[in-house]
Amino acid sequence: MMYSFLNFVNRKWNQIVFWFHDFSVRLDIGWMVRASVWAHDKMHWELPEKYQTINGVSLREYKLERELEVTRHQIQYYANYANDLQWQLINMMPEIAEEKEEKELIEM
Repeated sequence: MMYSFLNFVNRKWNQIVFWFHDFSVRLDIGWMVRASVWAHDKMHWELPEKYQTINGVSLREYKLERELEVTRHQIQYYANYANDLQWQLINMMPEIAEEKEEKELIEM
């Protein structure tokens, strides 16, 4: 709960800083643009990774879940690929056997 509130405050703070920068650039007032660039560079607040959350899940946990999803997808892909190759090999076997028989008949 505390991390969610901290993330909310962080997000709102950064939105205000960006809004100030965007507003300044649109007005095109030199000193205000320089001040907004300084504010964006110096006052932009990024939380440490251990405090960042996405939909209530810590960023580390979220990244691990994504890696697991990618790994599961890769496993499924390679399993299907191996299955296709195996069936291609099995389907080729009668042809190889027929070719050997034809060669044996020709040699006789």
